[in-house]
Amino acid sequence: MVVSLEQLRPYELNPRVVRNPLYDDIKASIRERGLHQPPSITRRPSEPHFIIRNGGNTRLSILGELWQETREERFFRIHCLFRPWQSEAHTLLGHLAESDLHGQLTFIERALAVAQLQGMLQGSDESLSQRELSLRLSQGGYPISQSQISRMFDTLEYLLPAIPQILYAGLGKPTIARLISLRRRAESIWNQHFGDALQFVQLWLEVLSMY
Repeated sequence: MVVSLEQLRPYELNPRVVRNPLYDDIKASIRERGLHQPPSITRRPSEPHFIIRNGGNTRLSILGELWQETREERFFRIHCLFRPWQSEAHTLLGHLAESDLHGQLTFIERALAVAQLQGMLQGSDESLSQRELSLRLSQGGYPISQSQISRMFDTLEYLLPAIPQILYAGLGKPTIARLISLRRRAESIWNQHFGDALQFVQLWLEVLSMY
């Protein structure tokens, strides 16, 4: 179907929170060659506008810029692939899988999206274990192991409060794994000699943020 930019919105829960490093290259390509990959769109039953279904928020932002710069109709009205609405979790999972497929997400962006999916997939009166979450995500087209999920949740709890800037700048999995391992060993030693768990939590965050 053909929709205008006025009818289309980006997906608000898009896992990407930092600018796509290929943004300028994608913009130059769309300016010269047009939009060769129509975005997949959907619409929540309660809303009048369409949203990006899985991947494509960067392209939508670029189209908006090109329309403002050129006023060319080809950037304002675009062909899209419409798919019926399924659920919020299904849409978020689609964005996560699509972005991760192209290696465009940082570790912390993936971790935040997986934590959000856990909240969506578990009921208000039930808790979804990491192993069950791994199974649900794999069934939904995003294969991920329980150990990966554990590392992600440790990052959100033990690293993000102290070093958000460096995580959003793209701190990689090997360094994150070493930091989590260091914390685990330090906590074990602390518990043997001091025993006050709350003091260790505060000490860890203070020291980590210093370095």
